[in-house]
Amino acid sequence: MCHPPDFERIYEISNSAVGRVGNELTFPFPEVLKVIELCSADQIPVLGVEMFLVKADEYYASGCSVYDLQEKQKWPAVRLADWPEFVRENNVLAEEFVRRNPLGNEYVYVLTTSSWREFCEIQATKLQ
Repeated sequence: MCHPPDFERIYEISNSAVGRVGNELTFPFPEVLKVIELCSADQIPVLGVEMFLVKADEYYASGCSVYDLQEKQKWPAVRLADWPEFVRENNVLAEEFVRRNPLGNEYVYVLTTSSWREFCEIQATKLQ
């Protein structure tokens, strides 16, 4: 059974969403900055940010962050002891990306996230 991502279970985050692209929540600017802050408080790293133009209820990809590429090199393996720093670094980069790309009302942001539990599940499936 497929469950929603852990970050969607946080009321303040799901309540900030203005829609969905596929099965992923969308957030407007500047509310997306508060969502990143909430992720930090709940130890959920934002692994990437995508931007979409919304026209007539259709979504058009408009750009995405690339900081995840440098983070993958820096963090080839993440242990529980590393998690708080991993979260901090990713979320600082996510916030910087959004602040450098403040988009108007016709755009939304999608955040790629992973709780520690989800991260462990992904790692376990890679070993199978």
